[in-house]
Amino acid sequence: MQDKIPTIAELRELSLRLLTKIPYLKMLVLFGSRATGNINANSDWDFAVLYDEEKYNLYIQNNPLAAFVIPGILGEIFKINSDKIDIVELNHCSKLIAHFVARDGKVLYEEPGDEFDKFQQRVLLSNTEIKKIEKTKLENIENFLQRWGV
Repeated sequence: MQDKIPTIAELRELSLRLLTKIPYLKMLVLFGSRATGNINANSDWDFAVLYDEEKYNLYIQNNPLAAFVIPGILGEIFKINSDKIDIVELNHCSKLIAHFVARDGKVLYEEPGDEFDKFQQRVLLSNTEIKKIEKTKLENIENFLQRWGV
Protein backbone atom coordinates (compact mmCIF):
# COMPACT_ATOMS: atom_id res chain seq x y z
CA MET A 1 0.00 0.00 0.00
CA GLN A 2 1.09 3.56 -0.48
CA ASP A 3 1.98 6.18 2.11
CA LYS A 4 0.20 8.96 0.21
CA ILE A 5 -3.38 9.51 1.31
CA PRO A 6 -5.66 9.78 -1.74
CA THR A 7 -7.77 12.92 -2.06
CA ILE A 8 -11.54 12.88 -2.52
CA ALA A 9 -11.02 13.81 -6.18
CA GLU A 10 -8.58 10.91 -6.65
CA LEU A 11 -10.98 8.50 -4.94
CA ARG A 12 -13.79 9.68 -7.22
CA GLU A 13 -11.67 9.08 -10.30
CA LEU A 14 -10.50 5.66 -9.09
CA SER A 15 -14.02 4.60 -8.09
CA LEU A 16 -14.99 4.34 -11.75
CA ARG A 17 -12.90 1.14 -11.84
CA LEU A 18 -15.07 -0.49 -9.18
CA LEU A 19 -17.92 -1.49 -11.49
CA THR A 20 -15.91 -4.23 -13.15
CA LYS A 21 -15.40 -5.88 -9.76
CA ILE A 22 -18.61 -4.79 -8.01
CA PRO A 23 -21.22 -4.81 -10.81
CA TYR A 24 -24.15 -4.35 -8.42
CA LEU A 25 -22.80 -1.09 -6.92
CA LYS A 26 -25.20 1.85 -7.15
CA MET A 27 -23.44 4.28 -4.84
CA LEU A 28 -20.24 4.58 -2.81
CA VAL A 29 -19.88 7.25 -0.12
CA LEU A 30 -16.93 8.12 2.10
CA PHE A 31 -18.09 9.14 5.58
CA GLY A 32 -16.73 9.48 9.09
CA SER A 33 -13.51 11.25 9.99
CA ARG A 34 -12.00 11.02 6.51
CA ALA A 35 -15.03 12.78 5.02
CA THR A 36 -15.21 15.47 7.69
CA GLY A 37 -11.46 16.07 7.77
CA ASN A 38 -11.04 15.12 11.44
CA ILE A 39 -8.36 12.50 10.78
CA ASN A 40 -5.43 11.32 12.83
CA ALA A 41 -2.75 8.66 12.38
CA ASN A 42 -5.16 5.89 13.42
CA SER A 43 -8.15 6.97 11.35
CA ASP A 44 -9.82 4.20 9.41
CA TRP A 45 -11.70 4.49 6.14
CA ASP A 46 -15.50 4.38 6.46
CA PHE A 47 -17.31 3.61 3.22
CA ALA A 48 -21.05 3.31 2.74
CA VAL A 49 -22.31 1.27 -0.19
CA LEU A 50 -25.71 1.08 -1.78
CA TYR A 51 -26.36 -1.97 -3.91
CA ASP A 52 -28.90 -2.77 -6.58
CA GLU A 53 -30.65 -5.48 -4.56
CA GLU A 54 -31.71 -7.55 -7.57
CA LYS A 55 -28.24 -7.54 -9.16
CA TYR A 56 -26.63 -8.17 -5.77
CA ASN A 57 -28.82 -11.20 -5.01
CA LEU A 58 -28.11 -12.72 -8.44
CA TYR A 59 -24.37 -12.07 -8.07
CA ILE A 60 -24.25 -13.56 -4.56
CA GLN A 61 -25.87 -16.79 -5.81
CA ASN A 62 -22.78 -17.45 -7.94
CA ASN A 63 -20.28 -15.71 -5.65
CA PRO A 64 -21.39 -16.40 -2.06
CA LEU A 65 -18.33 -14.72 -0.51
CA ALA A 66 -18.64 -11.54 -2.58
CA ALA A 67 -19.65 -9.36 0.37
CA PHE A 68 -16.49 -10.31 2.24
CA VAL A 69 -14.11 -9.21 -0.51
CA ILE A 70 -15.38 -5.63 -0.82
CA PRO A 71 -12.76 -4.16 1.59
CA GLY A 72 -10.02 -5.90 -0.40
CA ILE A 73 -11.35 -4.55 -3.69
CA LEU A 74 -11.56 -1.01 -2.31
CA GLY A 75 -8.08 -1.32 -0.81
CA GLU A 76 -6.63 -2.56 -4.08
CA ILE A 77 -8.22 0.13 -6.26
CA PHE A 78 -7.76 3.02 -3.82
CA LYS A 79 -4.30 1.79 -2.73
CA ILE A 80 -5.16 1.86 0.97
CA ASN A 81 -4.76 -0.83 3.62
CA SER A 82 -7.91 -2.99 3.52
CA ASP A 83 -7.50 -3.71 7.26
CA LYS A 84 -8.38 -0.05 7.84
CA ILE A 85 -11.56 -0.19 5.75
CA ASP A 86 -15.03 -0.43 7.27
CA ILE A 87 -18.08 -0.99 5.08
CA VAL A 88 -21.67 -0.05 5.88
CA GLU A 89 -24.38 -1.41 3.62
CA LEU A 90 -26.94 1.35 3.29
CA ASN A 91 -29.55 -1.23 2.29
CA HIS A 92 -29.33 -2.71 5.81
CA CYS A 93 -27.97 -0.14 8.29
CA SER A 94 -29.57 1.71 11.17
CA LYS A 95 -31.46 4.97 10.68
CA LEU A 96 -28.84 6.84 12.69
CA ILE A 97 -25.89 5.61 10.62
CA ALA A 98 -27.79 6.35 7.40
CA HIS A 99 -28.46 9.87 8.70
CA PHE A 100 -24.77 10.54 9.38
CA VAL A 101 -23.78 9.16 5.97
CA ALA A 102 -26.38 11.43 4.31
CA ARG A 103 -25.34 14.45 6.38
CA ASP A 104 -21.53 14.17 6.27
CA GLY A 105 -20.75 11.80 3.41
CA LYS A 106 -18.79 12.56 0.27
CA VAL A 107 -20.09 10.76 -2.81
CA LEU A 108 -17.33 8.90 -4.60
CA TYR A 109 -19.53 7.08 -7.10
CA GLU A 110 -23.20 6.99 -7.95
CA GLU A 111 -25.12 5.59 -10.86
CA PRO A 112 -26.20 8.21 -13.35
CA GLY A 113 -28.93 10.23 -11.77
CA ASP A 114 -29.27 11.70 -8.34
CA GLU A 115 -29.03 8.60 -6.14
CA PHE A 116 -27.36 10.45 -3.24
CA ASP A 117 -29.94 13.26 -3.30
CA LYS A 118 -32.75 10.68 -3.19
CA PHE A 119 -30.98 8.89 -0.34
CA GLN A 120 -30.62 12.14 1.62
CA GLN A 121 -34.30 12.96 1.16
CA ARG A 122 -35.24 9.51 2.47
CA VAL A 123 -32.99 9.29 5.52
CA LEU A 124 -32.00 12.69 6.92
CA LEU A 125 -33.51 13.03 10.38
CA SER A 126 -34.64 16.08 12.30
CA ASN A 127 -32.96 16.97 15.60
CA THR A 128 -36.11 15.76 17.38
CA GLU A 129 -35.91 12.37 15.66
CA ILE A 130 -32.21 12.04 16.55
CA LYS A 131 -32.89 12.88 20.20
CA LYS A 132 -35.69 10.30 20.29
CA ILE A 133 -33.39 7.59 18.88
CA GLU A 134 -30.62 8.51 21.33
CA LYS A 135 -33.08 8.45 24.25
CA THR A 136 -34.35 5.01 23.23
CA LYS A 137 -30.79 3.67 22.92
CA LEU A 138 -29.89 5.04 26.35
CA GLU A 139 -33.01 3.47 27.88
CA ASN A 140 -32.14 0.14 26.27
CA ILE A 141 -28.62 0.27 27.72
CA GLU A 142 -29.95 1.16 31.17
CA ASN A 143 -32.47 -1.70 31.03
CA PHE A 144 -29.76 -4.12 29.95
CA LEU A 145 -27.48 -3.04 32.80
CA GLN A 146 -30.30 -3.32 35.32
CA ARG A 147 -31.10 -6.86 34.17
CA TRP A 148 -27.45 -7.77 34.76
CA GLY A 149 -27.38 -6.04 38.14
CA VAL A 150 -24.90 -3.39 37.12
